[in-house]
Amino acid sequence: MTSNKNEYLKRGVDYPIKDGKRTLPGKYYHSQEIYQEEIDKIFYKSWIYACRAEEIPLIGDYKLIEIADESLILVKDKSNKIKALFNVCSHRGTQLCTEPKGSFKSKSIQCPYHAWTYGLNGKLKSAPLMKESKDFQKAKCALHQAHVHIWEGFVFINLDKNPEPFEEQMKVLIGKFSDWKMDELRIAHHIKYELNCNWKLILQNYQECYHCPGVHPFLSELTPVQSAQHDSNHGAAIGGFMDLTKKRGSMTMNGEPAAPPICDVSGDDLQRIYYYSIFPNMLLTPHPDFVMFHHITPLGPDKIINDCYWLFRPEIINDPKAQSGIKSAVDFWDLTNKQDWTVCEQMQRGTKSARFTRGYYSGREDVLFQLDLELLKALGHKAID
Repeated sequence: MTSNKNEYLKRGVDYPIKDGKRTLPGKYYHSQEIYQEEIDKIFYKSWIYACRAEEIPLIGDYKLIEIADESLILVKDKSNKIKALFNVCSHRGTQLCTEPKGSFKSKSIQCPYHAWTYGLNGKLKSAPLMKESKDFQKAKCALHQAHVHIWEGFVFINLDKNPEPFEEQMKVLIGKFSDWKMDELRIAHHIKYELNCNWKLILQNYQECYHCPGVHPFLSELTPVQSAQHDSNHGAAIGGFMDLTKKRGSMTMNGEPAAPPICDVSGDDLQRIYYYSIFPNMLLTPHPDFVMFHHITPLGPDKIINDCYWLFRPEIINDPKAQSGIKSAVDFWDLTNKQDWTVCEQMQRGTKSARFTRGYYSGREDVLFQLDLELLKALGHKAID
């Protein structure tokens, strides 16, 4: 995603956008054909968020990740590296693992059908009654692997055989939030939301506050809408910040900080909440005192799972006196999230109407228009006038 003026002019659109630029047609939120294109050209080819490294702490621990028709086993191997193994036995294609998370106690992965056994690095260790020959060689039967990159404790994977380097796709993120030391934070709470809307509507909702006064009156008291600024519009990570009205406050039920400032966060960042979309499936919200993020998993053109996590310093999580602060942060964002989910689901239903063709963006929704352009570019579709 880029804010470069020449890029916009090449596409034949104004820069910056004015009130009245058109939205995508409704079919982009409902068409099964377009949804499959998005899976093939975006989710199967981009760096996508998978899990936190802390969720796979020990050798043999694993977590399953489902991406449309693909299933991957994220497992820590004997070299303490996280591997992303396709959950498909090389023998006859049986899924090796069905439990969403756990540990391979034997430090190997065995197919439940014919007992072909693989090491945690994906190499085939044994295949009962199979004799090596020129037609069958164990070395050629290793599990397929996806690429893995860990940034600030977040595990990203890429299913493409020759992906763009993570640093290129996500270069805006490199060093952006280093003061938060997010690799040292731990999950304090998790809520799983199941929503009946298109995955793009969640990203769009997250990147504009045109809706905030009406949908989030409480949030608007804590962070004025007019303070919203975008400080990055390049690559797969776009976003900006909003100012807190209360000095050293935070996004909690009483506006007070849920915990002391995180690590090295200081200066202006003590008065800001950052909102970053990490295209296509993650929303990252660093606060001065904690970090919230969303993991979006599309299940079809009109259904998603949105896993929301709250990260705090380990000593805060383990402090009984700090639990009320954590709860206040969780309760605030759970309330705010549900307000968003309601309007996103209403938009999903509304855009299915034959009477809806395309809508109109306001000047406050410039990033949404930009997201549309990047989507069309990724799909190879022409920009729509």
